[in-house]
Amino acid sequence: MLKIKDYFCPNVKCKHYGFRDMNNLVKAGTYTCKASGENRQMLKCSVCGQRFSETHSSLFAGSHYSDKTINSIMVCIADGNSIRATAKMLKLSKDRVNNIVVKAVIHAETMLSSLLHSIHLKDCQLDELWSFVNNTKKLTKKASKLHSKKT
Repeated sequence: MLKIKDYFCPNVKCKHYGFRDMNNLVKAGTYTCKASGENRQMLKCSVCGQRFSETHSSLFAGSHYSDKTINSIMVCIADGNSIRATAKMLKLSKDRVNNIVVKAVIHAETMLSSLLHSIHLKDCQLDELWSFVNNTKKLTKKASKLHSKKT
């Protein structure tokens, strides 16, 4: 079941852009995805009139691959496989695998930006969050180096 409150208007000119659960979105029909044959929901912003798919700005929007294939690609990459190795394992084009990974990065940046935009942090809280992110990156690099020395 689609939860409209989890979506936001993708129109950067809309006053509700990036804000979730603003009661500005309504269901506006469905369509069938060519790659997977699944039905997808269309949504419409009642403020600016923008129509968009439930998969808009996601890894699944406009893809030539099914959701299952895209999930397999992301699992392989998350497990530390290279683009070339992932393409070889899944018998796919390395250029298309690379495009999906790039799309995943852009999607993650958009979602993080939307999340940070919606939580209204004070300067001090934002500074603490940034420090936490930097420290996490340092710890991850140290752990990665330790793990590579052991193997």
